[in-house]
Amino acid sequence: MKDNFSVTSSRPAMILAGVLMLLMTIAAALLLPHANQPVISSNLRPVMITAQALNNSIIAYLILLHFYVKRRPATGLLGTAFAFSALMAMYRLLILPGLLPKPYGITPGSHLSVWLWFARLAGFALLIMLAMLCLARQSKRPLSLHQSGSFLLCCLLLTITLIWLAIQILPPYLPDLGRLISDQGDYHALHSSGLLLVLLLCWTGALASVLLATRLRSAFHCWLALCCYGYVLYLVLIFSSSHRLTVGWYASRFFEQFAATVMLGALLFEVFRLQKRLQNSYSQAYETSIRDSLTGLFSRRHFDNVLDAIRHRPPELARPFTVLMADIDHFKRFNDNFGHVQGDNCLRQVAACITQQLRDGDTLARYGGEEFIAILDGCNEPDAMQIAERIRSAVEQLAIPAASDNPAQRAVVTVSIGLYCQPATALPEEHQLIEHADRALYLAKHRGRNQTCLLPGCTVPAGR
Repeated sequence: MKDNFSVTSSRPAMILAGVLMLLMTIAAALLLPHANQPVISSNLRPVMITAQALNNSIIAYLILLHFYVKRRPATGLLGTAFAFSALMAMYRLLILPGLLPKPYGITPGSHLSVWLWFARLAGFALLIMLAMLCLARQSKRPLSLHQSGSFLLCCLLLTITLIWLAIQILPPYLPDLGRLISDQGDYHALHSSGLLLVLLLCWTGALASVLLATRLRSAFHCWLALCCYGYVLYLVLIFSSSHRLTVGWYASRFFEQFAATVMLGALLFEVFRLQKRLQNSYSQAYETSIRDSLTGLFSRRHFDNVLDAIRHRPPELARPFTVLMADIDHFKRFNDNFGHVQGDNCLRQVAACITQQLRDGDTLARYGGEEFIAILDGCNEPDAMQIAERIRSAVEQLAIPAASDNPAQRAVVTVSIGLYCQPATALPEEHQLIEHADRALYLAKHRGRNQTCLLPGCTVPAGR
């Protein structure tokens, strides 16, 4: 199942999520005996609701982005669940007393306040269960681009419809929920109303659906299960307390925030991993695009780019450089006698040999079938001749057998090399630089091969 953020093994995430669940359970167990103990502090409800809205908004955004890429219906519904929770939290924040004029503010514990709290939690859990049901039944083929757009629009309409029902349509038909919480913040009557039990069943069902539908196959599903478990502990602590601004009341909010924060952190970590994998893939693709597949040398296009960059250096950075062009002597005869497989092996050996003789910072590319070209940056004529002779001698010492016109004479593969050194002055056009090096190579070929030629005609013959 690859509709998740991470396609790697979930074992490390499962272990870490299990450890966090155990720590959360121990913390909840230690807090239960002190749940009704009052806490003297200012009302932090606006801060907690704001954090809740922000966390769930970012989570919904990241999950819906993933849906946009993978186009899996279950992912879209899961993003809808977090978007619903975020929007309901934002609405609860807007109607807090003192934030808006009195006609719009709703007193905590009032009829609508209790209902919005219940509707947000129940709707959130039911949407997660719906997403897991869709995950268990969805086909392996993703939605088409047109279908994914239509499905995302349906998810948006579903979210707006649920919020509209919760705020405008259903409240007048509900029993008087305001009687469940007193003006002093006592919600003991809420325990016996059945609302908490319904919410506990909803979130237990959400946790069970995540475990059954996903089997925790990915890291993302492990963190989703941990998030659901955090809401279960949140409700357990609400059950254990019967008054606002107590240890149990604050602890329950902490577990809710902790669950959302862990989920958000896990998603951001997955995004970071995906970005890193994308960057590595891009680097590998770029490296492949600038390399010759047979020899591993740079491609001709990359060589042209390097040469162009050197030509356009600022005057204060200008320095001499040499264009070196090498060609394997009688390579067509080699292929005709030994075959193209051996010819490819010969090219690889010669390319590796030339690379070993060059300096760090030199650029070597495969220019044609059996031709190689290099830029020796910061290299004057004497140094260039020394490097070229070293290359010629090293290739000859490889002693790769070559075809010979005289069977009695043992022949080895050799190279001819042409050099053109450009002083640190105004540069000619790029094609002229290569043309000069090619002319020098032609002279080396014309004068007997297996030698180095430097324009305007200085020749170093083979040392054999």
